Formats: sequence, structure tokens, C-alpha cells
Amino acid sequence: MKQDPFVENVLRSWEYVTEHQQLFFIALVGVVVVVALVGWGVHSRKQARVKASSEFADALAAYRTGDLKTAEDLFKMVGKDYGSTEGGIFAQYFIGKCALDSGRYLDAIQAFDKYLGMSSRYPFFHDAAMEGKAVAYEDQHQYKEAAQTYLDLAKNLKTNTFMETTYLRRAGEDFRLAGETQRAIEILGPLVEKSTGLERRDLEIELEILKG
Repeated sequence: MKQDPFVENVLRSWEYVTEHQQLFFIALVGVVVVVALVGWGVHSRKQARVKASSEFADALAAYRTGDLKTAEDLFKMVGKDYGSTEGGIFAQYFIGKCALDSGRYLDAIQAFDKYLGMSSRYPFFHDAAMEGKAVAYEDQHQYKEAAQTYLDLAKNLKTNTFMETTYLRRAGEDFRLAGETQRAIEILGPLVEKSTGLERRDLEIELEILKG
């Protein structure tokens, strides 16, 4: 009798599986482990985001009430424990804010720089961090550094595009305070054509003073 090809293929497949059942079992276990690890990873990341958001909210509440020491400690904990999450990255900005508000300008600059180095994923506070750096430099009378920071900010605004003219004016003023009169003129000069009314008049007067 002629053998049915389908039945013959089924039998051969069954024999192969029987002979190699240990390998199939190991492969199956491997697949299960991989699926479990992926599921656990997704769950862990979700839990981390939830915890980071909760602890970030506690730190922000302390900051808003003026308890800078508690707020900074909490923000540092969030940054340490959840550094790669949105809350962990934003915490670095607020560490800088707490230091700035406390008059610790070098600590503030370092914290703002740390946030800026991580801000490509979450740039919401990019402009504020740059402005915070400039203010810290100003408060230390490092006017040239402050001016350059404002200038860099004006050229690379992420959210506050409407502040470009303001930041350029601050850059010009800080260059003047740093004794770099020509740099101040180069920055403030083009702003006259973009300005109107009292703002334009003030700029023209300022430029006349700078030019002597």
C-alpha cells in the first residue's frame, strides 16, 4: 500500500521531536524566561516612573513653601534613585534652583550644567536652567561668563522664544559691565531696528553712551 505523504511527514516530525525533546524543552524555557524578563522590565520602569513622580511632587511642594533645605534633599533623592526618568532629570534643575535661591552660586551652576547635560530628552527647563546659570554668574560679578551664557541661550532657545530680545539685552549689559564695550555695541546695535517706542529710545540712548 502506498504511504500517505502527510501521515509520513507527521510521523517523521513526531520522531524528531521525541528524539530532541530535551532541546525543545530548553528552548521553550528560554522563551518563557525572556518573555518574563521583558514583562518585568516594563513593569519596573512603570513603577519607577510612578514613584519618581510622587517623590518629585513632595519635593516640589517643599520648594513652593520655601523650605529649600528639605526640598533640595528630596530632589537629590529623586535624582539619585530615578535619574533616568523625567522626574529624576527635572530634579537636577530644581537642585540648581534651591542652590541659587540659597546663595550657593557655584553649586547652582554645577547643578544646572548637570541638568543641561541630560536635558535632550526632557528640555522643558532648558531655558530656565541657562538663565539660572547666567544669574549665578552675575551674582558673583562674573559678567563676561554671564553675558556669554545669555548669548548662548538667545541662540538656542527651546521654549521661551519670545525672550530672545530680553536675553540679548542682558548679554549686552553684562558685556558692558565686564568692560567689553565693543561686544556690547555689536549685540545691542541690531536690536534697535527690531524695537519700537520707549524700548527703541532706551536702546538708542544706551548705545550713544557706550559709543561715547
